[in-house]
Amino acid sequence: MVFGLKLPMEIFGQRERLMDEHLKMKAPDAILFDFSDSEWYFILEGAIKLANAYPNTPLLLHHWGTIDAPDFATFNGNPEVLYDKVVNPNRMILLAPGEPFILKSIK
Repeated sequence: MVFGLKLPMEIFGQRERLMDEHLKMKAPDAILFDFSDSEWYFILEGAIKLANAYPNTPLLLHHWGTIDAPDFATFNGNPEVLYDKVVNPNRMILLAPGEPFILKSIK
């Protein structure tokens, strides 16, 4: 509960915040992909569902290794756990800080 309000996961009795609408959109040209196992986002299982719903969309991985909080799952996703779970894992993109990404239409 946050400030007396129930969070979606408390209301619906689930951890992930992924909705069916997330999985039925026109394929995006890229996904800023949070794959941490955090109920603040989609949790790892939900993130994998989202990635696999759009198997040709580049995945720009973030929320891992960006904050010095080793015991805080939200910031400590490990990209290695995705390779055998994500369809077309070669589309996962690990950018260094400041490294450019050229967005291209996947049509």
